[in-house]
Amino acid sequence: HQFHNPHPPLPPHHAPRSTRMAEPTTVFPMRDAALAAGIKDKVVAKAFKEGGKKGVEIEGASDTSGLTCFCTRMTSSGGDTRLLCAAMEGMNSVPDPADPEERKGCSGRISKLIISEDEPGKRIAMVAYVTEEHKDKINAIEWMKSVCDTELGGGVGGAPDDSSTELLATCTVTENIEKDFYYLKMKDTTLTAAIQYLRERDLFVDDSDDDEDDENPAADFEW
Repeated sequence: HQFHNPHPPLPPHHAPRSTRMAEPTTVFPMRDAALAAGIKDKVVAKAFKEGGKKGVEIEGASDTSGLTCFCTRMTSSGGDTRLLCAAMEGMNSVPDPADPEERKGCSGRISKLIISEDEPGKRIAMVAYVTEEHKDKINAIEWMKSVCDTELGGGVGGAPDDSSTELLATCTVTENIEKDFYYLKMKDTTLTAAIQYLRERDLFVDDSDDDEDDENPAADFEW
């Protein structure tokens, strides 16, 4: 059943939003896994909620600019991949139209790499999600490896976790002064390297892709 699949089938990107018939998401295995690991309910809920809000923003940017892939930082996951996975699940969730709460999620058709920092621990968590539609063009493990192995800004280090798949990859990197990996430089480099992977595959929309006189909503979005 699709709700037990961490990578549920996604609504076709070519259909107008009003005609997508995806069923509302009712089961959240990655959020449940974070709770089962002993992380406090309110901490998990905060990360999940941030993902839901960010997902709607991403969907809006996609509808106005045509972006199909996205990279951004998350502030509520504390450098923990378990919380970051819950945030990703919130981003990709399909809301119930009958739910009186604000609209959230809705960005499951957008491939994403999201980043969270733990400054006291000098640790950075990353989660890459690739849609079924994009898996012939990009691979979550390769995307994550490209960030870990980048030569930009002095590099990042680390490697995708063994549990990673072509559709969902996780990684945690920690400052390693002996290998010249410094937290502040790594923090700046992760997002740049994640975007660079998309640029090399013509999957990144920014203001350099348009004529100066054309408006591009993606250029003004907070990446």
